[in-house]
Amino acid sequence: MLGPVQAWRGGRELGLGSPQQRLVLAVLLLANGRVVGGDQLMDAVWGHVRPRTAANVLRTYISRLRAVLGADAVVSVGDGYALRAGTCDVAELRTLYGEGRYAEALALWQGEPLAGLDGDYAEAQRARLSEQRLVALEHRLGQDLDEGKHAEVVVELSALAAEHPTRERLRGLLMLALYRAGRQAEAIGVYTDTRKLLADELGVDPSPELAELYQQIISADPALGRAPARPRAAAAPAARHVPRQLPADVADFTGRESEVEAMAAALRPGRSSALVVCAVAGAGGVGKTALAVHVAHRLAGDYPDGQLFVDLRGSGSQPLEVELVLGSLLRALGLEEAPEELAERAALYRSMLADRRMLVVLDNAAGAGQVRPLLPGSATCGVLVTSRARLIGLSGARQVDLEVLGPVAALRLFARIVGEQRAEAERGAAMDLVAACGFLPLAIRIAAARLAARPNWSVAGMRDRLSDERRRLSELRAGDLAIEATFALGYEQLDEAHARAFRLLAVPDMADVSLRAAAALLDLPEQEAEAVCEALVDVSMLESLSPGRYRFHDLLRVFARSRVDPAAADAALDRLLDHSAAAVAGRFRSLFPGDRRAELLPTAECEDAFDPADTEALLSVVRQAATRKDADRYRLAWIVDMLTDVAPESVAFRHTLDLLVTRAGDEPRAEGLARYLRSTLSSADRQARRSDALAAIDLARGDHYVTAVATASLGVQAYDDGDYQASVELIRRGLDIFAAGGDRGAQALWLGLLARSLAAADEPGQAVEAARSAYRVHAELGGGTPRHPWAPYQLAFTLQAVGALGEALRMYESAVTGFREIGELDWIGTATTRMADIHLTLGDHARALELAEQGLAALREADDEHWQGKALMILGQALTATGQRERGHACYTEALEIFDRLRLPEAEDVRSLLAAVNA
Repeated sequence: MLGPVQAWRGGRELGLGSPQQRLVLAVLLLANGRVVGGDQLMDAVWGHVRPRTAANVLRTYISRLRAVLGADAVVSVGDGYALRAGTCDVAELRTLYGEGRYAEALALWQGEPLAGLDGDYAEAQRARLSEQRLVALEHRLGQDLDEGKHAEVVVELSALAAEHPTRERLRGLLMLALYRAGRQAEAIGVYTDTRKLLADELGVDPSPELAELYQQIISADPALGRAPARPRAAAAPAARHVPRQLPADVADFTGRESEVEAMAAALRPGRSSALVVCAVAGAGGVGKTALAVHVAHRLAGDYPDGQLFVDLRGSGSQPLEVELVLGSLLRALGLEEAPEELAERAALYRSMLADRRMLVVLDNAAGAGQVRPLLPGSATCGVLVTSRARLIGLSGARQVDLEVLGPVAALRLFARIVGEQRAEAERGAAMDLVAACGFLPLAIRIAAARLAARPNWSVAGMRDRLSDERRRLSELRAGDLAIEATFALGYEQLDEAHARAFRLLAVPDMADVSLRAAAALLDLPEQEAEAVCEALVDVSMLESLSPGRYRFHDLLRVFARSRVDPAAADAALDRLLDHSAAAVAGRFRSLFPGDRRAELLPTAECEDAFDPADTEALLSVVRQAATRKDADRYRLAWIVDMLTDVAPESVAFRHTLDLLVTRAGDEPRAEGLARYLRSTLSSADRQARRSDALAAIDLARGDHYVTAVATASLGVQAYDDGDYQASVELIRRGLDIFAAGGDRGAQALWLGLLARSLAAADEPGQAVEAARSAYRVHAELGGGTPRHPWAPYQLAFTLQAVGALGEALRMYESAVTGFREIGELDWIGTATTRMADIHLTLGDHARALELAEQGLAALREADDEHWQGKALMILGQALTATGQRERGHACYTEALEIFDRLRLPEAEDVRSLLAAVNA
């Protein structure tokens, strides 16, 4: 944990899941085997603002950690958990500290502790562990002094004392090291500086210990063990030019701890037998130069022969010519006249650096070709390069890909500029503001600088000014700093093909763009589209999260959209919708052969299979298209209709349908279809669902499909209300309309739902007949075997209802296999839970318990609360039947809380079960 949180078993790294899941593991590890309560874990992950499903999600995290670390690794104790397996570097750290082995302890650190974890808890633990590291470093330096290594530690102590100016222990060690190295005047100067600093910054005097050391130094106390003076050198060589060209360090430099540590460690002389080059790449405004300068200042003491700095102007239209740069560097090294030829200049430059310890900072490089002639040939030097493009052509360079700041560091930077008190007074608005800046350091610095210059402005007011995407770029301008100008430098370097791609890829309202979506937007074959996208990634105008997926930084997206022609944007969005509709229709046809909905939405043939993982993105594009004046909202509603059958329901479905209903205007068919679809969402209350279904029938106006499904869906609602006869009648009415239209696919689907209603209406014979008819039609349309697991699931449900449990189990098993193939977690959980219920009826309590646990895990991951309650109820029954009454009681209690909150009738069943347990 002393770096990114990672785990290994037998030399193989384990996948620890999301940052929140890794944070749960970190809390348990830091507890050192003690039990951590559930509330404490949830506070660590979410703070004081927990999501409604926090407890369920925490249990999911624990379950996944057990799957990765071993079933017995995390044990439940009461309402909490404890880690009982494995070893950890923090535990090893405690042991080494206790034994005084500080050098070994410090070697365990791999950068910022708990790197990649956010939140107040992680930040507090990070600060605690970092403090422990500093204390250990002080102890180790003290040990080095005791061993007579005073000359060696002066450089390290000088840098540390500068980094932590008010830490008196470090100042004392530096004074002692200087004194023992024969530098008494400098040691006295350190004390004088410290006394003034403490008085100015904190209004206090140095500690008695530091004052006593000062007295010992000025009196040359023999107890300090001063080293003997060094012999005078016979003759000193002629003085060299020692350039100190680094720009001033950024006073409010914030964050980047892991990058700073890694770069500083790599660039310290003596760590490598070859020249070390650190190449920092990232988008404009991400803070590359600030990081490079900060690291260079930290390392200045390690390079006593000087530091060279040059801005290569690579992001502009005229990068500096290498010959001119070499001439400038040679003059800085003391050479009055440089050779004319580039090769001669480069060779002379390498010769002059051959025996020097010098740091070279090459800022804003255009590419590897501009950098190579500027590299020293000696391992005694170090090189820092920054560029927008990743310099993959620099062989052996340590590549540092710089991202935006994390939320905590971004807020800290903002506070350091506007003032801690002002930021804390409007903390929520401040966090919204840095988020609107996309956590980009330059954008945060500009917004904060504007506020700092306007003390009467509120943070909330500035946040609101940035909330309008159309004016955001113009607001992010202060003095000679402007986000738009920074982005324009990179944009103007693109040729027309890449500039067009940059603009069009920003058109859709999608968190990220798949390669297939990019190809549709750009109207290019996938291979060509990938080449264009990867080229934009190389110059930091686009990001690649994983192979074949791309995204913009928020502000770069705003910039790209400001450059796109509206007509070109509309055409690109239409191409994306056409491609997506064809892909959805293709998946729909494969799952539901014979269903005429695919025919009602004309699309081109598409070889691409729609990925349900792209559902949220496609729904976002549908909403975006629905706001256009010329939108074909009926077609958009059809896309959503087919999506509801090939992807799990989500809140985004509701938002999309609400928008289609309100935007339908004079398109009654579009509104009718959207209202029918909204009536099928489980998130709607019963009255709203009935109202939407009735409105859909009224608006259909000759649309036989909408009339049929809306009528049949009223039958489903009647079933939910317990009016089973009405349900049978309404579903049959819808089936008649489907039959008249020859829609056998829809008939197969609704026959299965009719079977369920007939079973509830105490018509077992008719129910089984309808269910078997539905299965046969599904099989015929699928070429002999039903293609969608809904067919065996519906038959299994009906067979279970009429008591044919053996056959029902076989059908459920077939359904679960099918649902797994298409990734339907909620239906996997539902079918598995129904299987558990059958085994409970058959008296096989052990198998019922096993299946109920499996079903509950899938339902929790799918976030289906209603069925989680049912799974908990069955699990409670299985546990009680196997003698585990207390755990069964806990399951009943959780199920009751769910049913009561959702106002579901199953609550009374659970109360009866609880009463029996308590009796």
